[in-house]
Amino acid sequence: IKLLGKSMRYVLSNTKTAATTLDKELDYIDTYLAIQKIRFGSRIDYSIRVSPKLEPEHYRILPLLIQPVVENAIYHGIKPMEEKGYIYIHIFPQEGDVILQVQDTGMGMDEDTCRRLNRELDTISSDQQGTGYGVRNVNDKIKIVYGSKYGVTIESAMGEGTVVTLRIGKKGETSDESDYL
Repeated sequence: IKLLGKSMRYVLSNTKTAATTLDKELDYIDTYLAIQKIRFGSRIDYSIRVSPKLEPEHYRILPLLIQPVVENAIYHGIKPMEEKGYIYIHIFPQEGDVILQVQDTGMGMDEDTCRRLNRELDTISSDQQGTGYGVRNVNDKIKIVYGSKYGVTIESAMGEGTVVTLRIGKKGETSDESDYL
């Protein structure tokens, strides 16, 4: 109940805000995954790693950016399996940008499906049918705020899991509250 309350407070306080700090977003993801771990027991485990080159408390990002990707990893990757699944979240700088990567050891998907999903994510559009709304919305928000070279990409193989990469601009480093992105 305590975790659920904490999760709800974060969601409610960020539904109308333009930005949050990376450390607050990761704390929410940790809470969300702790709730899922209670639901699924020993069938799921996770780790969250942030590069020491980033200071998450000083980096502002769009709120509720990672959760839809983690939710997909659980429900489409790990939940259908009988064996234990893992979710690895890695946050690191790359070529002046910030990479938020969610990897699962779940079911994975075939090459054609993965290629189709990446094509659908390549443009901003709300009329795509194949991509889930959560990942589509995350991708669209990133592209709108950071530009068309940023967004979501998916790599996957059947039986080997999926890696979803969110590339965002490094504009978020700031100590000025008005300069959120």
